[in-house]
Amino acid sequence: MEEKTGLEILIENLMELGLNPDTHVVSRKNILSGRDRFLSTTSVIVQLSDSMFFLARAGVSHTFTGIYSSIKLPIKAEYKVYNRNWFDFIFFPKKQKVGVKYIDENLTIVSPRWIPSKELNLENANLFLEINKAGKPYKLVVENNYFSLIEPLKDKKIIGIETNNWLCEKEDLKNLLDIGSKLIRKMVDACL
Repeated sequence: MEEKTGLEILIENLMELGLNPDTHVVSRKNILSGRDRFLSTTSVIVQLSDSMFFLARAGVSHTFTGIYSSIKLPIKAEYKVYNRNWFDFIFFPKKQKVGVKYIDENLTIVSPRWIPSKELNLENANLFLEINKAGKPYKLVVENNYFSLIEPLKDKKIIGIETNNWLCEKEDLKNLLDIGSKLIRKMVDACL
């Protein structure tokens, strides 16, 4: 019996969760490199609501899975939020603090000039910490034109909760879909 691929498992589990995934595979022939003669990128997109999307992408240089939407914030509002680690001061020199002790002690906010004090409240910080307890390291991303893979989100400010892992197991997907969707929705609503 043939073993299922991660893509097959992901599609099967998304369908069991009542979702309708759309799969895109792009193969490119690389003339310059002998060892990577054929490069491919696989993307799985699911529309969760009118404005929220699930995206899993696996490629040669970057793999990630997340939930994304657009958010109404000023153009200068771009940042990433990570679960705080003791060595963050080495890797993240442009850290920001929101001024709430609990959030500042538990999260690392990296931004050149934006402090997400309105949208990253105590409730949303707790949701972010909760999704990170599942074992996968998630980050929260707010960025202009973050990617162009999802047509309705092209040329917009994107908010996303993502992990640099290919999630395909049902429990991981349920965790992301339940907590991640709630977090994105609450952060978007805080900016209306």
